[in-house]
Amino acid sequence: MRIFHGISEKIKSEILSRCETSKLNKGENIYKRGNIGFLISGTAKVIRTGGGGNSVTVRNITDGDIFGAASLFGNWNEDFSKIISQSECTVCYLCEDDFVKVLNDYPEFSINYIAFLTDRIRFLNRRLDTFSAGSTENKLYEYLLSQADKNNEVELKISLSELAKRLNIGRTSLYRDISSLQQAELIIRNGKKFILK
Repeated sequence: MRIFHGISEKIKSEILSRCETSKLNKGENIYKRGNIGFLISGTAKVIRTGGGGNSVTVRNITDGDIFGAASLFGNWNEDFSKIISQSECTVCYLCEDDFVKVLNDYPEFSINYIAFLTDRIRFLNRRLDTFSAGSTENKLYEYLLSQADKNNEVELKISLSELAKRLNIGRTSLYRDISSLQQAELIIRNGKKFILK
């Protein structure tokens, strides 16, 4: 698990021993308000519901990922997101009080948690760039840029229909924008793989 990077197995075991472990079936909501969750095994997707009732998949999470950070520390009572298991999942939950104790007792874990939050801020900043990009073509390019690896390659793990929903644009516009970016030689597309030039 990335949150335990550089942490000894002994300390990892000590931290996980403070957790409540749950096994969940496919299709269950694994989000638990007031708890940080560690996805030990399985896959899930974060679904956000907007004001109009439309739902969109924000991101996929896999074993080793953590979730629920926004439900800690404060009086946040609104649940705009669900995290739905895509397979059988094993999740460890730490309530806020126990999580604070872990942060105090294990400074190396605290540093990893700060790194996780920093990555989330960067991710959200890239998302804001995408949605404030102006034209749908800019939105698409900014999204691909935010997902690209160090080789400027993106392997979409979602359908183009789902991508259109995430970008809040029509499918026809999405296909047109892909074609336009290809003609401008800004991207190369091979199926679900994109290379940014």
